[in-house]
Amino acid sequence: MTIDERDVLLGILARQRAALRGALSGLTEEQARSVPSASSMSLAALLKHVVRGEEQALALLTGDPRDADPDPVAGWLAGWQVTESETVGTLLARQKAVAERMAAQVLIEDDLARQPVIPAAVGQWFDEGVHDVRWVLLHQIEEQARHAGHADVIRESIDGAQAAQLAGI
Repeated sequence: MTIDERDVLLGILARQRAALRGALSGLTEEQARSVPSASSMSLAALLKHVVRGEEQALALLTGDPRDADPDPVAGWLAGWQVTESETVGTLLARQKAVAERMAAQVLIEDDLARQPVIPAAVGQWFDEGVHDVRWVLLHQIEEQARHAGHADVIRESIDGAQAAQLAGI
């Protein structure tokens, strides 16, 4: 079996998604929506935010305008608001679906240096530089890892559980 860069990047991304899922394990819907720390974030809102971000990253890679957010600022703000119909279960299902679609897309990419077309409304949020497929993946890893760390603190504020305990380490 040959492991290439795609496998490594997708593996790291999968571990960061799992860390956020782990922070939600065993919680009630009320606990997942609670805001127990100095931050205004809940675990459910973090999950929705990273799922929406990955959906938008996938829209960049596929170039499918049906998936792209027509108003990135409004979409970003809405991505932090968990509606009544969005349960942890539905958000986890969305996370799984986008993870599968992201992996499939990355595996068919001929070149991780390919530069997808990035709409100006989205590009203004990015740092200067090359924004190729590799960068999109690395940015998703960065986002997932940042918010998995937030999730650890929020979970510990809810019931004292720590990431190592939740992961069975």
